[in-house]
Amino acid sequence: MAEDSFTALVTAIRDELAALEAEDAGAIEAATATKIAALQAVSADLAAGAPVARALLEQARDLNAEAAQKARAKLSSVERRLEAVAVVAGRPPALCYGRNGRWA
Repeated sequence: MAEDSFTALVTAIRDELAALEAEDAGAIEAATATKIAALQAVSADLAAGAPVARALLEQARDLNAEAAQKARAKLSSVERRLEAVAVVAGRPPALCYGRNGRWA
């Protein structure tokens, strides 16, 4: 049944959010792989002409946006910590190309 794939996608994204919250790298990797498989199942169901479970897809979209935001925040936090450790270790801050088109 096609709706099962939509429900599985929502569940997979909720699991990914829980793994991000727990900061468990192994769980994040596993949950992300499960989410990708669920996305592929939804895509296959839609390609086969299954009806769109709009409410579930909207829920998945919102949850996925939340997961992406949490992942970006965690990445930013890790980057700041790594930069601080590098400075303490005597390495100069890395040069990076900024959004304004200049070296930062």
